[in-house]
Amino acid sequence: MIITKLVGGNGNQMFQYAAGLALARKHNTELLIDINYLLDKSKRHFRHKNREYALDMFNISGRIAANEQIAHFTVPRKGNKYVYHIKKRISRNYHVIKEEDLPSRERFKESPSDSYIEGYWENKQYFQDIEMEIRTEYTFKNRLPDQCTPVMERIRIENAICVIFRRGDFVNHPVLDVVKLDFYYDALKVISERMDSARLFVFSDDISWCRENFKPQEHDCEFVDQSLTGPNAEYYLHMITACNHYIIPNSTFAWWGAWLSESPGKVVIAPKKWWSGQAESINSIVPPEWIAI
Repeated sequence: MIITKLVGGNGNQMFQYAAGLALARKHNTELLIDINYLLDKSKRHFRHKNREYALDMFNISGRIAANEQIAHFTVPRKGNKYVYHIKKRISRNYHVIKEEDLPSRERFKESPSDSYIEGYWENKQYFQDIEMEIRTEYTFKNRLPDQCTPVMERIRIENAICVIFRRGDFVNHPVLDVVKLDFYYDALKVISERMDSARLFVFSDDISWCRENFKPQEHDCEFVDQSLTGPNAEYYLHMITACNHYIIPNSTFAWWGAWLSESPGKVVIAPKKWWSGQAESINSIVPPEWIAI
């Protein structure tokens, strides 16, 4: 069996699940999901936030791992977290594959058929062999509620450019606050050269800020109200995937929204830089078919 550890928000969890499923399929074994970190609601250090398990919005095949199954590889995170960390220090792991310890992404495929994987796995190389299956797994269980129908209908009849702003905990973050308004205006110039007419649909965790500060001159623009976000941003994600083209920030949630879209000829514009101190000129999370600026 393969167990993948889930941490972080929707986009993080989706990468972690996708990598785990690819490894499970390679070995023809089952995938289980360790959600104990998400269930631990104790105080996080610095800027880290407690997150909810989000993959239950999808038709995924992986099951949640029992603590007895996790214990086959490592100490399950349960009970007092300080006791847990002490146990972790004195216990030996078995086939725990940590992304940070791998010399290359190619070595991931060499992980044993009995493994517990731990990392962010933010690159489609980890699951490129099962891309179509990932798209199937990430179909939504539930239809959108009626209040989303008017927006969804406008997205379907327009040449819809999805513009996503990630604010919240990214604002003034010492590492992640790297995408500024200029990026969006530059991206609009690039995308305008590739199409005659389009309508912008803006999604954000701070839509009032977007209304006040984002002033595109050459496109009709609709700011999608946050009342339509839905549990774990499910409704937002559902509507995002229905758009035709994308301007996304350094957000894994936005990355998945763009990647899951099956719009023919879609144009996706993403930032080259995803965090301060990045060594690469273009972050490797950006697929080569996307435009990085």
